[in-house]
Amino acid sequence: MPADGSSSVSSNAVRVLVGGFSGLAIAWAFFAGPVYWRQSPIENIARHIIAEDSFKPESLISIKSTYPDLESLRGGRASVLSAVAVINIRLLELAIARSDIKNLDNLMLETDGMIRQSLANAPADPFLWAVLFWLENTRSGFNRDRLDYLKMSYLIGPNEGWIGVKRNRFALAIYPSLTTDLAENAVSEFAHLVESNYFGATADILEGPGWPIRDVLLSGLKDVDDVSRQTFAKVIYRRGLDLSVPGVDRPEWRPWH
Repeated sequence: MPADGSSSVSSNAVRVLVGGFSGLAIAWAFFAGPVYWRQSPIENIARHIIAEDSFKPESLISIKSTYPDLESLRGGRASVLSAVAVINIRLLELAIARSDIKNLDNLMLETDGMIRQSLANAPADPFLWAVLFWLENTRSGFNRDRLDYLKMSYLIGPNEGWIGVKRNRFALAIYPSLTTDLAENAVSEFAHLVESNYFGATADILEGPGWPIRDVLLSGLKDVDDVSRQTFAKVIYRRGLDLSVPGVDRPEWRPWH
């Protein structure tokens, strides 16, 4: 049986260790807490952007006052750097929609740098790889070498709904230039999005970049569950699209509807 003195030493050692860890936790909260508090709104806004919530350009521009600190944090939290990239991407989309040629080049350059900085910290982000593919081709014209960015996106996140909605548009816009495996990924992704109940988004894609290969996309729905196929068919029929969805009876066509 150990002596009382030995037991007392052990208890004192435990108290010292606990006290030391507590002190470290308090110090971390003191120094890191304000940083996390400043960065929290950035991540919240990015989540709303991903959810397709609307923001006025002025609201997003106001948050950019926090960017200089973040740009210097190459070892910073990957989630924050990714959130900043998402905000920049939305600003870029708004500038394109407004034909804001004056600011477009600078915003593209800034967004490209922010994405690359974010990927340096978090290379396993399928959304940013997809956007980098789109952005580089938009800035400099299509280059087959950049298909590797799209491949990386599919490899890391093959079945992620909100990412797929954006990525599917990017891929189908250049479908004839895709490699065989990427073309198959794009068609199967469209089917997966239908099965995941993105009916409005997939109808938009079908009417937009997917229109030249609409027959290929629709035939790719043959293995999608009946309910999803029928619901998707109702959406496109309500839009006046006289198309054949596998396993779904086409309604009597009335062009005045």
